[in-house]
Amino acid sequence: MGNHRAGGKITRSHTTLIDHAARIVDAIHDRPEVTKISLGMISNIGRGKPGIKFLPITGGFKLVVRGNISKQELFVYTKDPEVTRMEVLSAIR
Repeated sequence: MGNHRAGGKITRSHTTLIDHAARIVDAIHDRPEVTKISLGMISNIGRGKPGIKFLPITGGFKLVVRGNISKQELFVYTKDPEVTRMEVLSAIR
């Protein structure tokens, strides 16, 4: 790990990102429709296949990002969830 992001639209005192989450945050951080990105804690979950899950919340969506051995939750607040969702999907391809 060792991916740190802070400032701008990123909130929380926790600033470390797993690799898969770092790619997503970098892709959407400067998007004009994104108003805030809240970084969640990292959980070790053992080996597995990377993936992403979108869960709707008021004002955006919660992302559960799974890497090779860990997962992280991100809360993305956006004025246009569908455009932001498409950006997230293209960042992980």
